[in-house]
Amino acid sequence: MYTTNRPRGYWTLETLQIEALKYKSRSEFQKLSGSAYNAAGRMKLRDLICAHMVETKKTNGYWNLERLQAEALKYSSRQEFQQKNGGAYKAAGEIKCRDQICAHMAQVKQPKGYWSLENLQAEALKYDNKVDFRKNSNPAFLTASRKNLLEQICSHMEPGKLPNGHWLIKENCAKEALKYTNRRAFSLANSSAYHGADVNGWLDEICLHMDFNPSSDSDAVYVWRAIGHEFNNTPVYKFGITSARLDDRRISEVARFAKMDFEIIILTKVSVHASELEAQLLKLGASPMYEGFNGASEFRALTDIELREAIDLINKYRTNFD
Repeated sequence: MYTTNRPRGYWTLETLQIEALKYKSRSEFQKLSGSAYNAAGRMKLRDLICAHMVETKKTNGYWNLERLQAEALKYSSRQEFQQKNGGAYKAAGEIKCRDQICAHMAQVKQPKGYWSLENLQAEALKYDNKVDFRKNSNPAFLTASRKNLLEQICSHMEPGKLPNGHWLIKENCAKEALKYTNRRAFSLANSSAYHGADVNGWLDEICLHMDFNPSSDSDAVYVWRAIGHEFNNTPVYKFGITSARLDDRRISEVARFAKMDFEIIILTKVSVHASELEAQLLKLGASPMYEGFNGASEFRALTDIELREAIDLINKYRTNFD
């Protein structure tokens, strides 16, 4: 387990009951004490320790057009609407009024081919540094990086906190390279370090530990929980495939790109091609519709039952690491 402050075995019936009494609803419990909430689910104690809580789920038929219009006006984008009130967003889709009630919202996902050089330059001019550019407009940043346009469109930006020439020192580039499992991830996450190593002829040497394709073996699958993230009051998990020889390096890399803390639920080598098993796993749960980073489409909001189904499916093909 990762990013938890509690020792193994801490969550017992007694400690879970004490923790649960701090909250008025399950959604509040899940949001503010996710480790306890999930432990209660695994131990089949959630109904018992949450008996005092208020039920916040809307009754069938609650979301009519008038209520959905009022709710949608609280949000400036469909993504925000979906993340903050997944029940209403889903209901709007079911009664086919989503386009109508979301007409006032800004379009978050740009159409295919939108990020031309001209549009990338206009987007980059909104920011004073690359950190803010990447944080607030990740799709544009990644597109510019893939097209090798970052330096051109970011020439107006202020230098970062690092001193001039920092990425012209081999030791600095080598230390940075150790964070990544493949060159593509390295170049996307820190193009300055990658370029510095490339022009000085160090790139091959400092990337010796990397794999050309970190998932090329396709012999292992994983599930990890995105700590603090939920969709429609349901915790969000990440499915994925990797190479058993890489252990949890792929998980750490994806979580870093997504700016998420993680808790590994299962990471194991399997006897079938991992991509085939992943395809079955992705049929479970609901997609939170993340975008803008590698692996974004492989997140799913899972109930306790769906998570158990995923684990059982993986265990069916599970083998021991070498």
